[in-house]
Amino acid sequence: ALRNTQRHAHAVVSPQKTFDERNVAAFRKFCTDFFDEGNTPKDPPELARHGADKLKAKRDELNATVTGSKYPFVSQLSVPIDLLDQVVGKPDDWYLTDFNLGDDLLDAKETTIDPIQAFLSGGQKVIYDEAADLLTTHSSNLGYLPSGCDATVRVALDDPNAFRGNKMAQLKQATDQLRAQIDEVVASNRTEVVEAIEGRRAEIEASAFYAKAAPDAQESALRRVDQVISRLRLEKQIALIREIGSSFEESVYPGLLDHLAASHKGGDDGDGDGGTPPPPKQTVSVKTISATGVSGVLETEEDVDRYLEALRAALVQTLNDGKRISL
Repeated sequence: ALRNTQRHAHAVVSPQKTFDERNVAAFRKFCTDFFDEGNTPKDPPELARHGADKLKAKRDELNATVTGSKYPFVSQLSVPIDLLDQVVGKPDDWYLTDFNLGDDLLDAKETTIDPIQAFLSGGQKVIYDEAADLLTTHSSNLGYLPSGCDATVRVALDDPNAFRGNKMAQLKQATDQLRAQIDEVVASNRTEVVEAIEGRRAEIEASAFYAKAAPDAQESALRRVDQVISRLRLEKQIALIREIGSSFEESVYPGLLDHLAASHKGGDDGDGDGGTPPPPKQTVSVKTISATGVSGVLETEEDVDRYLEALRAALVQTLNDGKRISL
């Protein structure tokens, strides 16, 4: 090498260093076990550089995991990160002379690093995410279920040891049970509202308003009802299902009656007897009419009479205002 003058510019000459073979062997074994490597460099300086680079890369990897993760238990990686901080950035020789945290790092790998990384890269993560999504998606629906029905799922999601053992298998079972409860109460509310609206559809078809309406108005009215029912069959939020039902009763149904009345063949709006049509009436739901001037509770027969008198007055006033009332 010295005689080859063309290689002098690229040659590095330094005193040969010797290291304790036991330290070298111990660090090589650590690298094999900690990084799950089958082949590690045999040359001591190369081994030291290799180990130093891999330790820094692992520290950076774990830091990125903690920073970018939404799982609360991932914060437990701070302990092995602190250990790695103590061995990262040292001179190469240090890893073959003074490295003494191998056992601590291997223990952290077995008890914390590997289980958490296995969780994040496997099916356990999917189970966790599905459970969290269920609570988020059905947050409003949970209010219609018995109190505490979601407690098991929430406790499991907050468990600092959620990534260990069969915790996720238990969470999946609890999630499936909660989902079944939610589906049942959603289906029950949907069925109740759909049946009520289908009943209104039948009433419309049997009404004088429908019988006297023009065919296109008849078709339009039934199509509007079917659209509401179709929307209900797709809706998964109980509050919205009930709101759709209330809205139908209070505004859609009365509006359909007005729509049919406005198209009466011969111009009769359902209350006249043909000839010149009277001014069009607006239909309002009885649910939107309330008795005024009464409050409190009904405890006696006199209280009932007083309430009914106030309600009757409100109903009559509505009729006197030129409106009709749907029941």
